[in-house]
Amino acid sequence: MNRIKNIRPGVLVIPDAGLKLKPGQVVEVERLTKQIQAALKNGRLAMADKPKQEPVVSPEPDQDAEPVDLSKLSATDAISKVNEEANPETLKGYMETEKRRTVIDALKSRLEGMQGAAE
Repeated sequence: MNRIKNIRPGVLVIPDAGLKLKPGQVVEVERLTKQIQAALKNGRLAMADKPKQEPVVSPEPDQDAEPVDLSKLSATDAISKVNEEANPETLKGYMETEKRRTVIDALKSRLEGMQGAAE
């Protein structure tokens, strides 16, 4: 038996296996059909037999990842990202490119808070 997991944010239908998977749902299948294999290859499904690999890898990359392009986020999401950022240089980089007043205010506030904590 193989355990597969829907890793897409929406419902995933796999007709040749008779499956309709909700987001995050894990099911056991006897065999990997052609459509299941294609979904695995395309990143729609993941093998659920490797639970130890995901939790260890997931939380850390965001901290060391390249800065996110705030212009591609909604203002609310951009402000949330600013409030999570711990690197003053990254925040200063955001200041140079950001045009939205609310996000700029959040950047200034975050930088001031970080400077106040350092003193």
